[in-house]
Amino acid sequence: METFKQLNVLQLLRKPVGKGLLTALLMIGMGLWIKESDSQNEAWSRYVMYVIYAAGISWTLCTAKKNPSNAGSFGSLFQQGFRHFVVTALIMVAFTLYLLWSHPEYAQEEAKHQRTLLIETKKYTPDQVEELVKEAEKQYPVRYISATVFGYLFMGAVFAAAGSIVLARKN
Repeated sequence: METFKQLNVLQLLRKPVGKGLLTALLMIGMGLWIKESDSQNEAWSRYVMYVIYAAGISWTLCTAKKNPSNAGSFGSLFQQGFRHFVVTALIMVAFTLYLLWSHPEYAQEEAKHQRTLLIETKKYTPDQVEELVKEAEKQYPVRYISATVFGYLFMGAVFAAAGSIVLARKN
């Protein structure tokens, strides 16, 4: 326990930033477990990350609501949720960058998938298919990171706003 006091981990977990950090670490751990257990194609695995994300934001909002120094209004609650989801999103984007950097085969797998889809449409010549596949492989990291950033920020804002509305009404 002395080590925790020195690192102020418990104090960090009282703040939205610390809760966002813990939420991101849980999401990363769950994502790795899902990948390693070959469960990524299971229906439930698509929603587990959102459940963890929403639970982390809810934790932050409920803690903020109980804090006597917090006004309990939508704005003050959303501000706490905002801090949480921005930290979580940044960490998840950094982790995604690391995954894409350490696994270039993901872009190659996406290129193979695009090739199959393009051939099945029968709208393109073989040269056009090859050109589009090369472009898809080249753009894969940028498209994936863009979707990651947008997705985490959008869903974080939705979860924080919804939670703030519900908790602010309980005044």
